[in-house]
Formats: sequence, C-alpha cells, structure tokens
Amino acid sequence: MTSVWIVNHYASDPRDSATGSRHFSLARRLCQLGWEPVLIAASSEHNSSRQRLDPGSPWGTDQSDGVLFRWIRTSVYHGNGPARLVNILQFTIAILLRRSTRDLTPPQIVIGSTVHPLAAWSASSLARRHHVPFIFEIRDLWPQTLIDMGKLRQNGIPARLMRRLERLLCTRAAGIITLLPHAADYLATIGVDPNKVTWISNGTDVADFQTHPSATGTVFTFQYFGSLGIANGLPAILHGFSDALRENPRIKCRLKLTGNGPERSNLVKLAAELGLSDLIEFAPGVPKEQIPTVAAQSDCLVVNLLDLKIYRYGISLNKLFDYMAAARPIVIAGNAVNNPVRDSDGGVCVPANDSAAIGEAMTRVLQADNAQREKWGRNAASYVAQHFDYSVLGDKLDEVLRMHLVKAAAGHSAPVSRRDQNPQ
Repeated sequence: MTSVWIVNHYASDPRDSATGSRHFSLARRLCQLGWEPVLIAASSEHNSSRQRLDPGSPWGTDQSDGVLFRWIRTSVYHGNGPARLVNILQFTIAILLRRSTRDLTPPQIVIGSTVHPLAAWSASSLARRHHVPFIFEIRDLWPQTLIDMGKLRQNGIPARLMRRLERLLCTRAAGIITLLPHAADYLATIGVDPNKVTWISNGTDVADFQTHPSATGTVFTFQYFGSLGIANGLPAILHGFSDALRENPRIKCRLKLTGNGPERSNLVKLAAELGLSDLIEFAPGVPKEQIPTVAAQSDCLVVNLLDLKIYRYGISLNKLFDYMAAARPIVIAGNAVNNPVRDSDGGVCVPANDSAAIGEAMTRVLQADNAQREKWGRNAASYVAQHFDYSVLGDKLDEVLRMHLVKAAAGHSAPVSRRDQNPQ
C-alpha cells in the first residue's frame, strides 16, 4: 500500500467531534483505493478543549475505518487568545521531533493543510526529511481572509510575515489543493502558476443521510447548525425569523440553532430582546455522525454569509453540503461567486447578511406547498451527491496524488529555488 501523511492540526474523528472531519472522509475513500493514510493532528480538540491523550503521553494513535490518527500532544485552550498561539507553536515544534512519527510507515507523499500555515510548513519539512513530494492544501486564504474581515492591516507586519510564509509554501509544493473554486485567481497574484492548483471542495458523506419525509407537524422548524461565531452572521437570521413571524401569524414555526461558539450568550440575549425566547431553541453541538439525525428534524435549513470581499474567490461550507444532503429546502443569504443552492435550485437565495431578505425567503418557504418544498430538497440532494460527495472528492484527490507520485518518480518534482531558500 502507498502511504500518505496528512497533516491537519484540527483533524478529527466524526464519531466524537462536530468539525474537522474533511480529511477523515477523504482518507477513508483513499483507503478503499489502496492507500495507507495517516492523519496527524493535535491531541486537544479545538471547539471543546477536550484532551485526547492520557497525562504524560507525548503522542497517541487511534484507528477508525482503516484511517490511522496520530495525535500529537498539545495543551488545551479556550478562545483565540495567547493560549491558542501556544497550542499552535507546540504542535509545530512537536511534529518535527522524530519520535513523534518514527514508528509510522514512512510516507511516499505528504499533504500539509492550513487553517494556520505553520502546520503546512511543518508538513513541508516532513516531506523534505523523507524526500517525497509535498502537497499544500489551502483551506482558507491567509492572510487575505483576516484582512478582508478587518482583523489584520494590509501592510502590517503580521500580514507581511504570513504572505512570506504563503509564498514559501507555494514554492515548496509540488502541487496545491484549494477548497475555493476561484482561489487560483488569488494565487496567480502572488506568482503561482494556475496549472499547479487543483480545486477539491469540502463535501459530505451522502451515504450517511437518509431521505426523510418532511418533519412538518404542528410547528414548522427552521434550523441552523454549525459554529455560533461572529463570522456566521446569525443575528441577521434571528431578525429575519422575527420578520417572518410577523408576516405569517397563523403559521406556527420556530427556529433552532444547534452548535457551540463564542456568540451563544449574545444570541440568547438578542432572542430575548426580540421577544422570541420561547420560539428560538439553542441546542448544543453534536458529533458529525449525528448531523443527519439533527438535520432530519428540520423543515428548512438556513445559512447566512457576511458580505466579505474574500467570497469573490468562492465558498466551501461544510454545513451547506450537509444541508443539501439532508434533502430539505435551504434559505441561503450570500454574495459569493459560487452558490450550490442556486446551481441546484435547492431553495431560496438572497443577498448576504440582509435580515429583511432572509425574512422574505423564510416567508416564501413557509407559504410554499409541500410539493415545492420536496422538489427543492430533492434537487439539492441530487446535486450534492453528484458533485460533492466525499467518494467523488476522494477519487479526485487520489488522481492528484498519483499524478505527483508519477512525476516524482520521473524526476519532475518541484525543485528548491533561491526564492524558496530566501523568499521575499
């Protein structure tokens, strides 16, 4: 079997976490195609701060559906303060210690995935140590995303350092994988050959979802599931729901928010201010494997995107693909260049972060007949199965990895350049 190491600081097993399961799903498909994948990740879980390792263990190993997890010890943290930075540095340093991986089957190719670029940098160093190709996976465009969100200044020192590291990783990489469909346009602005870039979106495991009849009973349920953070634009959904209630006083409906995050308390307060505490339910996040059951308890699923420039390169929302696989109508507010709900005719699409438009979309779904709602749901489920099922995406990853192994065997791996040694 051919060994591939996938370095993702935040990778997780969907049996015990709601996030970070992309690489598990891809690796599970690679197993079926003859690979021996190893996911290398931090022992502390990002959202829950759960520690996976026993005290004193520098690393640990789990296996699920043929996928091997190598947990590297890192300290737990809460929020995005200094403790998280310590966690990032711990992972980056520990993964380079030979003892952390010396008992594993040596890799024939290494994938290094952001969010934070130091994880990808450590993966590139592992690839060099083993003299194998390095594949750079860009899940978020750092620092451009932070700049567009107003978290970093365009020409500030942190942004400049991150751009320098970004260029270094692009230069070291034999190939680049992006989750955003138009990220190659951005990478071209920093000198990356578009032919080096492959789009492999996020997706979902369609087989985990069963098509359920409409959940409508005496109360129509709108639901959002995912993180409860500023970037998720949830206040506009609450205001939109309030508008929809006023427009449809004879229809009993409720809004359910399933997930964890730093904005939960603020959202509970907003619900009270809108007089909707009895009609908005806040449920805790659940492991990824329970999402199909949670989604089946909805009549319509809702998501809102902030109006950010970064979305000109596209979106790749895990929750959106789960929404579509659930075969429910979807209300999506967003201005991104791509929109799978629009492309599939899987629901109602409105402008980003527009609470009045979200309310109108909810009203449209409420007033639609069952046949129309079921049609939206079928369209979405069919489209996601064809384009964004992890079996399809895993096949694409398999092709990319094998192509680079062939190139490496023929002596065509990307050489180390002067720019790599001293990037500007």
